[in-house]
Amino acid sequence: MKPTKWQHILTKQKEEIKMSLLNKQAYTVTKDKLIYDAKHPIDATAVQVSVASDTNGILKRGQILDCAGGVYSIHAEDGEAGVIVAEDTGYASDDTEIIVPVYISGCFRASEVITDTEITAADIETLRARGIYLK
Repeated sequence: MKPTKWQHILTKQKEEIKMSLLNKQAYTVTKDKLIYDAKHPIDATAVQVSVASDTNGILKRGQILDCAGGVYSIHAEDGEAGVIVAEDTGYASDDTEIIVPVYISGCFRASEVITDTEITAADIETLRARGIYLK
């Protein structure tokens, strides 16, 4: 049996709707300059970070964290640089510790790394000894 004109139109409309759903953009990709190259293996993990703040905040991707005695915290002038934050991670004013994804090795752009203090030669060497290279 041959389809009627209306059945043909409905079938065509259904196909158009399916195609429009298939072609819908699911996500966007933004360029990121933090990772310099893949010369050294990039490895990541999640660490528990101590945050002491009376306000909500965000640890930004690229921020350096210190590691002293197995305790991670935001990089300070007298701290020992240890890892680089891999993803923006928010925290509330009542949080004292949060879990943060971090890079523990790889090559990164020094210009894209975030810290409240200036990165010193000692920081660069400490990071290098841990497998993080700033270029």
